[in-house]
Amino acid sequence: MAIARLRTTDVLPLVRNAAPFIRANSSSDASAKALYFSVENEQPEPLQTTIKGEVPAWINGSLLRNGPGKYEVGNDTYNHVFDGLSLLTRFNISEGKVTYQSRFQRSDSYTKAMEQNRIVVSEFGTMAHPDPCLSIFGRFMSMFKQGEMTDNCNVNWMAFGDECYVMTETSSIRKIDPVGLETLDKVDLSKKVAVHTATAHPHIGNDGTLYNMGSHFAKKTHYNIIKAPPPDPGVMADPMSKASILCSIPASDKFPSYYHSFGMTDNYIVFLEQPLVLNILKLRFARLFRNESFLDAMQYHETRPARFHLVKRDTGELLSQKFLTDALFCFHHINAYEEAGHVVVDLCCYRDIGIMNGLNFAEQGKGLTDVDAVGKRFILPLEHEKTPGVNLNGLDYSKATSVLKEDGSIHCTPELLSEQYLELPRINYEKHNGKPYKYFYALSGTLDKLVKVDTTTGTSQVWMEGGSFPSEPIFINAPGSTSEDDGVVVSAVINTREGKPSFLVVLDARDMKELARAEIDAEVTLGIHGMYLAN
Repeated sequence: MAIARLRTTDVLPLVRNAAPFIRANSSSDASAKALYFSVENEQPEPLQTTIKGEVPAWINGSLLRNGPGKYEVGNDTYNHVFDGLSLLTRFNISEGKVTYQSRFQRSDSYTKAMEQNRIVVSEFGTMAHPDPCLSIFGRFMSMFKQGEMTDNCNVNWMAFGDECYVMTETSSIRKIDPVGLETLDKVDLSKKVAVHTATAHPHIGNDGTLYNMGSHFAKKTHYNIIKAPPPDPGVMADPMSKASILCSIPASDKFPSYYHSFGMTDNYIVFLEQPLVLNILKLRFARLFRNESFLDAMQYHETRPARFHLVKRDTGELLSQKFLTDALFCFHHINAYEEAGHVVVDLCCYRDIGIMNGLNFAEQGKGLTDVDAVGKRFILPLEHEKTPGVNLNGLDYSKATSVLKEDGSIHCTPELLSEQYLELPRINYEKHNGKPYKYFYALSGTLDKLVKVDTTTGTSQVWMEGGSFPSEPIFINAPGSTSEDDGVVVSAVINTREGKPSFLVVLDARDMKELARAEIDAEVTLGIHGMYLAN
C-alpha cells in the first residue's frame, strides 16, 4: 500500500503539529501527520479501488476534489495550510465500482516553482522570495515590483455550462478536464469585470446563471457582485465573456472586509461584511520592506459590528436597511432563504479569527483547541414597524431576535442551530439552495466525524471510525427522491491506522449509516472543497 510522503527534515517537527483542527491536548503524531502533507506521486490513470459493502448502482458520476497537495518545493516550504500547490482528485463511481485519479494542477504558480525549484509566486500566508540568482541590487529592486497574484486554484471546483473550473480567492480561474484532470485554459476575471479578488464559492441559479462576489481595491473599495448568463450550448467560448457587475456595494470602512462565501435566496444576494479587514497600506509596505504576506496584513476589530447587505437579484438594487450583528468571523454560509417577509441566513460562525492564524504552521507549537465554529441562524425582516426596541422576528419557530434601534438599524442576535462545533457545511444544493431546508451535513470540529444536523430540532446523527479523518461531506440526490435527505453522502477519508488504506465512504444520508467504502492503494489528501458531477 502506498503511503503519502510527509514533509521531511527540518520541517518534520512542524508537520507533527500540523493538525490545527485537532485538540492540542489529545492529538497524536499519527493523526497530525494524516492531515497536511506533501504528496509524492500523482495517480493520473484510473486506479480500481477495493469495495467493501455495496455502492448504490444508481450513482453514476464523479466526486471531484481540490486542495493543497504539495507544501515543499526545493528547500522552500509553504507557511500556511491554505498555501500548498493544488492537487486535483477524481473518484469515478459507476455500476457499483469506484476508480481513483489525481494530478497536480499545472498552474503558472506550479510550473514556475517546478522550473526554478523554489516558491516563485506568493500565496495567502507565504511570501515568495526574490530569485537568488539575481544580483543584490536586482533582488532589492524586485521587491518594488507589483506582486503577482497566484493562479494556484487550490480551493474549489465549479461546473458552468458544459465546462469545469477550479478556483481560489484571486481573480484567476482554471478550466480543467474533469475526466483526465488535465489543466487547460486560464481565465482572468479582472479582465472581464472590475474585481481584483473573487470567492471560490459561486452560486448557480435555476436558469444556469452564475453569481459570484469579488472586491475591487481603489481609493474607495467596492464589493462587486458578478453575474454571468449561462453559456450557449455547444459554443466553445470563454464562459465569462458576458459577465457583468450586478451591483457594487461600497465598503463601510476605509479597508475592505475579508470574506470567503456569500448567500443567495430566490430573490436576494446576501453579503456579510465582517470586521476582519485587509489593511491595504500595510500589505503594500510589507511587500516592500518586511516581506510579509496577505495574511499578515489582516486586522480583526472585535468591537466593530458585522453587517448583512441584501441585493435584489433581478434589478441589482442594494437595500438601504442596515442589518447589524455583534462581531464575528465566518468562512462558510450554510444556506439562506425567504419566509413570510424575512430573509433567514445560516452561517458557521467563529468568535474571532484565532482559526485563521492557527492554520499557520509557525503557530502550531503554541497549542490549539477545536475548530470552534458553530451553526447560527440570523433573521433579517424585510418589512417591519417603526417602533424602536421591538423584536421584529415574526417567525414563530425561531428564537433569533431582530431589534430596531433608535438610529434605524436592526440589530440581529442569532440562535444556535447546533451545540456542536462544525465546519465545511453542505446541503441538498440541487433542491434546497436558497429555499427552506431542514438538514445540513458538516465536518466536526475535531475533524474525526461526519455530522448531519436537523435545523428544526438541533439534533444530529454522526458517522465516525477511530483513527480516521473524513473530508467535506457531499450530498448526492437519489433518482426520483421524494424527501430532502433521500440520497447518499460521500467523503474521502484519511486512515491513520498502520497498514489500513484510506477510502471513499458512502453513507445513507437518511441515517448516516455506512453503505460502502472504496479502499484506495494510493496517496490521498483531504483537500478543501469539491463537487459531484453526474456522468
